[in-house]
Amino acid sequence: MDLDLPSRSHSLWLRDAATRYPPLSGDRKVDVVVVGAGITGLTTGVLLARAGLEVVVLEADAVGAGTTGHTTAKISALQGTIYRTLRSSHGVDGARRYAAAQHAGREWVAAYVAEQGVDCDLERRPAVTYTAEADNVAKVREEADAANEAGVPARFTEELDGELRLPFPVAAAVVVEDQAQFDPYPHLVAMAAEIAAAPGCAVHEQSRVTDVHGGGDPRVTTEAGTVRASTVVVTTLMPVLHQGLLYARAEPERSYCMAVEVEGSLPRGMYLSADSPTRSLRTARHQGGEVAVVGGGGHVVGRRTPTTAEYESLRKWAITHFPVTGIVDRWSAHDYESVDHLPYVGPAAPGSSRLLVATGFAKWGMTNGTAAALALADRILDRPDGPAAEWSALLDPKRLTAQGAAGTARLNAGVAVHLAGGWLSPGGREQGRPGARRSRRRLRPTGTSEVDGTRRTVSLVCTHLGGICTWNDAETTWDCPLHGSRFAADGKVVNAPATKDLDRLD
Repeated sequence: MDLDLPSRSHSLWLRDAATRYPPLSGDRKVDVVVVGAGITGLTTGVLLARAGLEVVVLEADAVGAGTTGHTTAKISALQGTIYRTLRSSHGVDGARRYAAAQHAGREWVAAYVAEQGVDCDLERRPAVTYTAEADNVAKVREEADAANEAGVPARFTEELDGELRLPFPVAAAVVVEDQAQFDPYPHLVAMAAEIAAAPGCAVHEQSRVTDVHGGGDPRVTTEAGTVRASTVVVTTLMPVLHQGLLYARAEPERSYCMAVEVEGSLPRGMYLSADSPTRSLRTARHQGGEVAVVGGGGHVVGRRTPTTAEYESLRKWAITHFPVTGIVDRWSAHDYESVDHLPYVGPAAPGSSRLLVATGFAKWGMTNGTAAALALADRILDRPDGPAAEWSALLDPKRLTAQGAAGTARLNAGVAVHLAGGWLSPGGREQGRPGARRSRRRLRPTGTSEVDGTRRTVSLVCTHLGGICTWNDAETTWDCPLHGSRFAADGKVVNAPATKDLDRLD
């Protein structure tokens, strides 16, 4: 019985992933160019292509290679304790409109999968927010009340029984029936294929965008060409642009997943704890059987080391509570949470009606990303009474709230501390295996890593806004603790908002 962690990070959902579309070559002009081939970008592309628009989708890597391919893939309106938070910060009406967006996102995915016959193991399951701690019972009860006020039919219980029973004591839980889980990759593949087959439309993989312009001449630029369009839509987790300063209004978070084989049956719900550290659980099909997908261990990107410790913590939790017989895969996800707990969907900044963005899904991109696409399509197609009319204004990036102002101040105070600390800290051995070493060349912080026998030295100065990157041993990347840009060991960009590689020094 091998219960060691897999040596490589790899998502369970991407085992059959492949590049299917050619890179952009030359210049094009279309109605809409979408940057990012995750669930938001591709759903937007499908909606617009069906409306008869010419759409080009540009993806830096491959379809699904980003956060959508590394999610736990729960399609749920129940999301931890979000409704008690939204009721406090945005009122009952704000929580209700957010819930409406989640319901719409879930049902659009379910309808698309059914209509297209997508083989993605979509199953309706109850969603459960639970606590194992007596001190958190009141919080869970508040979530049930707030969810019901928001229009989410939630049931509070002090006992999970039958197929929902967990293999450890639960002090309280909220249960919402008829949510869903699936394998997100076939869903993305089907949407990309629909876009590519539509008249005047295309999907281009391996086409990293290096520059974005709104204003009177909307366009995006890659190393191999430029696409001009009436509207630019940026759905790259964190937009690769400075308009709206969205990177200063959302915090980058990393969280961890593991697929484990378990002897016997598994609980039939989709679970998320209200405790700390957070623990997530769902089932998934694998090689004709079923595995448990466990997750948790969230932290701000670039601010925890060694990151492999998060996987070890998940492994220990799984082995403690389940008869684990093997570990299939391990992987981690990257996401952003806005300072006022709502996504940013719409114009990037005041006056930029032809440059639209979507970000800040706080690890709930299956519903939020789909709902965002519905809102973006309504704007582009000028449908004030469209499917997203109920929540579109709520998610507008231009919104100003007292909580948002306070959160922005807090977030950027932390950024300032890490910016100064990164430049002032001495060199030394970075923690983790495989490890890395930081040093200085003149005054510039540098990092040397050795992965699979290959030694590389890069500048650690993030090409976005000059933060000093730290070593992520679990993913063998250099991660910026300011706004979440990530770079491979050889310095190549992995995650925005950076668009330029780290300088190679070897």
